[in-house]
Amino acid sequence: MKKINDSERNIYPFFIITLLWTWGMGFSPVILGLQGTPLGTFLFYFGGGAPSVVGLFFVFFTYSKEKRRNYFYRCFNFKQMGLKCLFALLLFFSIIAIIGIFIGISFFHSPIPEMTFIKMLIKRPYILPLIIFISIISGPLNEEFGWRGFALDILLKKWGFWSASAILGFIWAIWHLPWYFMPGQAQYDLLQRSLFDAFLFIPSTMLFSFVVSFVYIKTNRSVLAGAITHMLSNLITSQLLAPCTVEMSTVIRYTSMFFCTVIIVYSIVSKNFKKELAQIQF
Repeated sequence: MKKINDSERNIYPFFIITLLWTWGMGFSPVILGLQGTPLGTFLFYFGGGAPSVVGLFFVFFTYSKEKRRNYFYRCFNFKQMGLKCLFALLLFFSIIAIIGIFIGISFFHSPIPEMTFIKMLIKRPYILPLIIFISIISGPLNEEFGWRGFALDILLKKWGFWSASAILGFIWAIWHLPWYFMPGQAQYDLLQRSLFDAFLFIPSTMLFSFVVSFVYIKTNRSVLAGAITHMLSNLITSQLLAPCTVEMSTVIRYTSMFFCTVIIVYSIVSKNFKKELAQIQF
């Protein structure tokens, strides 16, 4: 197969194919009345893998051999990320979860999250690898080879850090539209509670996109670091706390938005970060 010319124009078919694939598969159970059936569940989750599959397709057929090697190095090499970054991310998301729970209980009288996974871990710590595996496949694995691995570099070169993060965050958010119509998904629960809370998911995802991009730059474009940021956010602020009320989840989301905004402000005023940004070579 003849290789497609590696240029900025590849970002448009990447986004179009990814959105059409996910929306087509994700909305099929709703349109065909297959919600809650094995086929409907399969179609929904099959659509969720589009970002990574489409991203990898473009990597294999548009990248040179050397660029592909660099891509997979950044996807799987933990040394590029380092333990310091991992501990910083663990602390960051733990603070968000703890403060969010405190605010929810103290000011909104929400019940304490049941934290089923944490209770299971205390009794059976050997299931930790299984929980981490579930967290990896429920977002980072099926998304980050595309979002951060393929798309972000092109957007950064074309639009710069802040615009690129906002654009990718918006597309990332609307990519989740089928989740609003699938019972059992967080977005579905938000829509049942209020239209405003459902809409809030879009700006919150855009803000979080800045944080993932920030980590990506701080680790010299480590796709693995971006994926772990995504994973730890899901794991610590949502999965480990489940089940919890929609009200508590909303409070934690507001808390996350605040801390994401702090990171954005830092990226704007920090001379050190601007220096790191200027030294990035694509």
